[in-house]
Amino acid sequence: MANKEPIERYIEAQSERYIEAQILNYLRGQKIYCWKNTSAGYFDAKIGRFRKQSSPYAIKGTSDILGIIAVGRCLAIEVKSKYGKVSPEQLAFIKKINENGGLAFVARSLEEVIKCLSENL
Repeated sequence: MANKEPIERYIEAQSERYIEAQILNYLRGQKIYCWKNTSAGYFDAKIGRFRKQSSPYAIKGTSDILGIIAVGRCLAIEVKSKYGKVSPEQLAFIKKINENGGLAFVARSLEEVIKCLSENL
């Protein structure tokens, strides 16, 4: 994503926001406690680029959607557009959640979330 123009990154982020909204609405409709994690930073239109999170306690690569399923089991969903790339830090976060009994995965559509949840709950 580093080689893309700021506006292309912004458009891709907008697409991911749409997918995130679909997923969050679905999860909440299923009575799954979940929220949008905003640790990645935000797009600053004035300078035309993303600003990073500055907290020393933030974990780099934390998934976009976090939640709790089953009996206290952690849910982490990294949302990507059709062409979005998963960073090494995001993959490491997903791996860590799965290694510790949670359910973490990358989703490029609501359909992928529904499939993954049905196969793992």
